Amino acid sequence: MTDFRSAVEEVFRRESGRIIAGLIRVSQSFDLAEEAVQDALASALVDWQGNGLPVNPAAWINAVAHRKLIDYARRDQTRRSNQDQLLYETPKSIAPLPVCGHAPAEEMNFPDDRLRLIFTCCHPALNTEAQVGLTLRTLGGLTTTEIARAFLLPEPTLAQRLV
Repeated sequence: MTDFRSAVEEVFRRESGRIIAGLIRVSQSFDLAEEAVQDALASALVDWQGNGLPVNPAAWINAVAHRKLIDYARRDQTRRSNQDQLLYETPKSIAPLPVCGHAPAEEMNFPDDRLRLIFTCCHPALNTEAQVGLTLRTLGGLTTTEIARAFLLPEPTLAQRLV
C-alpha cells in the first residue's frame, strides 16, 4: 500500500502543475481543475491498489481528471436545465441558489498551459506572498505545511492566504 501512495505522491509532485494547467485551459476554472485532479488522485489510490500501477501514471491521472471535468460539466448542465423546475418547487421563503458561472478565459494566448497558470497565480490582485505561495503549491507541488515552514509562518496563517 505504501508503494501506491508513494507513486501517487510522486506523480502529484512531478505532474500536477502540468495537469492542472491543462484542465484550467479546458474548464476555464481553477477550482474545478484542482478538484478534478484531487478526485483523480483519490481514484488512483483505490484503483492502483487493486489493479497495480499503470504504464504511464501521469497519463492515467490526466485522463481520469479530464473525465471528472466532463462529469462536472454534465452535472452542471443537468442542474441548469432543471433549475426552472426546482425554482418552481422551492418555497418562496427559501432563496434559490445562484447558478455557478465560470469566469471567461483570459484573452491572452499563452503557448504553454503552465505559463498561463503562472500568470494566473501571480495576478496583481493578490499580494506577493500569496502569489508565491499559490505558485509553489499549484506548480511546485509543495504542501501548505512545507510552504509555511519556508515562509516561517504558522500553517493556518498561510492556508488563509492561499484560499
